[in-house]
Amino acid sequence: MRTHGVVLALGAADAATEALLIDNSSRFLLECGLQPLVYHAVRAIASMKRHACSGITVVAAGDAHAGVLRDCIARWRANDASGIFAANVDIDVMAVDEDADTARALAAAEASVDGRTTTLVVVHGDVVTDVALDDMLSHHMCAQAMATCALAGKRLWDVVETKAGRAPKGMRYVGVDAEEQKVVLLAGGERDEAMKRLKLHRSALNSNAEMVIRTDLTDAKVYALEARETFALLKEKTYLRSVQFDLMPYLCAEQFRAEGARAVAAFMVKPENYCVVVDSAKPALLEASREITSEFHHMNDKPLSKYDNVVDGSTVIGAKSTIGPGCAVGAQCSFKEKCSVKKSVILSDCEVGAGVKISNSLVLRGAQIGDGAQIQGSIIGPSAVIGAHATVKDSIIGAQYEVESDDDITSETLKRKD
Repeated sequence: MRTHGVVLALGAADAATEALLIDNSSRFLLECGLQPLVYHAVRAIASMKRHACSGITVVAAGDAHAGVLRDCIARWRANDASGIFAANVDIDVMAVDEDADTARALAAAEASVDGRTTTLVVVHGDVVTDVALDDMLSHHMCAQAMATCALAGKRLWDVVETKAGRAPKGMRYVGVDAEEQKVVLLAGGERDEAMKRLKLHRSALNSNAEMVIRTDLTDAKVYALEARETFALLKEKTYLRSVQFDLMPYLCAEQFRAEGARAVAAFMVKPENYCVVVDSAKPALLEASREITSEFHHMNDKPLSKYDNVVDGSTVIGAKSTIGPGCAVGAQCSFKEKCSVKKSVILSDCEVGAGVKISNSLVLRGAQIGDGAQIQGSIIGPSAVIGAHATVKDSIIGAQYEVESDDDITSETLKRKD
């Protein structure tokens, strides 16, 4: 087996996530924990050892985003104490059209793949995981599959709103056989889609004495694909636009239709592993950031202090200020006296005034928080300004937005007007 990794760092952001972006920057460069979102996807592939990839291709939307990603990868390598981003692993960044869908981006990646490659390891750029992809590749080999799909249990915060008598929007339906060895159905999951009926092909029913349709699992957007067959299929079936919503459902159906077709194997992520798709600001970005700085802190590649938190050595903390366990604070931050930070992540270059209270929140790079402000269950965007004695609860404050002193913001998304 010769493997090549592909990270698909493209796709539109939802409105709330867009509010956090400066100058049309890429959502994949928003920090999740203490690292950019796409860092986690590249890291997952670069960490492989038994089936180490001969190269990794990161596909970005447009030349501008591709250039920024190249600079990021160069910095990761320069500051890589763990050796994960070793210089002997070629990491290439290629640009595709800004409106390209993921299946078309995967097809374009063929130009970067060695002709001897047998298997592709495909991870979307908004996946945060500590799953050993070597194990998925071994499972793929043993199953002699055409494709293998990682299936992860949903986090408690990853819920779809339901209303009595109505089909839920955005629900993902995952069908597996009785032994949980094959994926027999992938349907739904798009944000505005409400499926009133699930269509099961007769060929799938005839081939499986028993199957289970589950909504407690999620297609984790992590796949192993046979390289030659996948690229040939994408060339032939140009109507396949999305890897998740078109290509994988097509392969699930085709494994039962065509004689001699190889299976789509199910790789069940273990409960002790972390595997989420960060496709929204709230809850995904907020909750994933908090989880990988507390329960799954090893994913930040930063050691915990004796206080069970991570605080960069360049940060200045004023008298009687406390950074609680499970928190993370980036470089060059400053806290005045009597601040309290609980179960939160604060990125680099933030300024926090006296008497500020921050809990269950994510404060992005360069934000300024005035004296006496209170932040709870919220995301504060990069370079945003929170005025003195303001209260922000369960809200998203967009990049460079200014909240006036003494304002009371609850359950709102506020975006700076250009």
